[in-house]
Amino acid sequence: MAWVAGDQLQGGKYTVERELGRGRFGITYLVRNRNGDRFVIKTLNDNLLTSLSQSERGRLETMFWQEAVKLTRCKHKHIVEVAEPFKEGEHWCLLMEYVDGVSLADRRQQILSESEALRYIQQIGEALTVVHNNRLIHRDVHPGNIFLRVRNGQPEAVLIDFGLALDFDHILTTNRTKETSEGFTPPELYAQSIPTGAYSDIYSLAATLYVLLTGKTPVSALKRKIDNARLVEPKDLNNLVSDRTNRTILTGMNLDPKQRSQSMREWLDSLGLTGEAPIPVSTLPSKPNSNWDKKIQFWTVVIAAIAALGALLAGIAPFLNQSPPPSPSLISPSPSSSKTP
Repeated sequence: MAWVAGDQLQGGKYTVERELGRGRFGITYLVRNRNGDRFVIKTLNDNLLTSLSQSERGRLETMFWQEAVKLTRCKHKHIVEVAEPFKEGEHWCLLMEYVDGVSLADRRQQILSESEALRYIQQIGEALTVVHNNRLIHRDVHPGNIFLRVRNGQPEAVLIDFGLALDFDHILTTNRTKETSEGFTPPELYAQSIPTGAYSDIYSLAATLYVLLTGKTPVSALKRKIDNARLVEPKDLNNLVSDRTNRTILTGMNLDPKQRSQSMREWLDSLGLTGEAPIPVSTLPSKPNSNWDKKIQFWTVVIAAIAALGALLAGIAPFLNQSPPPSPSLISPSPSSSKTP
């Protein structure tokens, strides 16, 4: 059941102010603590959970926890801070920093200078490098998921909403078409069988730079691939775009993943953004032997065990209601069969 304004979590530690948004997998809420500080809490979408079998639900909850653990390790000044997950009733929750600012999507109609646009792109690119080093991809990089906040009198970009982040080695869903952002999603995220990687986020960040410099959303990769729609070059829309930046955007948005830069560092270098990388900062626990890491190990094992038990019970349940088998002498020989749970 979705929470509403006034609902209290963790025994009154957090009070829900309002729902911020929801997707296929998650719902985000704006909450405040007893001191009045604001945070964002993300939890799995209850409508999705109720539609799943016991084993499927256990698997999804296990993956949500595992993803939450990995995201807490993506510590960077241009990534929204993520704190320790907790459980509220039957729901796992992820507590995140609340970024009080405007998104780049709010400035979509305002064409930025190349120097300003590249500054934000470098900040997010450096942040994504940390994400990729943790064997994650963001999957949903676009102006709406990049917020601007003021620090030390200067605006800086912050990457938010890791709700679609996936491990490189695991596919969470077989239906990716519901998870796409028109104009920013690379073609491989529309298909089940094509691998994804850092180059997938490179496509989305290149498309974001396209918007910042032109004020126009690029044609979707699906239309380019299926309908042979033409991608208008950024320089055709804004003649102030340099040849180098124009070329690097087009390379980053190549429909063939193999023709893009294979790492974010490589793509940033091609833009000439080789300056000093932003220094990662975080107030979250990071010591290998901390209580937090012990909790990670303990709960990951517990949740995985629960999910495995649920799958086992789901698999044997149909047999519990069957009548006892006939005597072996009355069973006629038949080919052996196997059942995939």
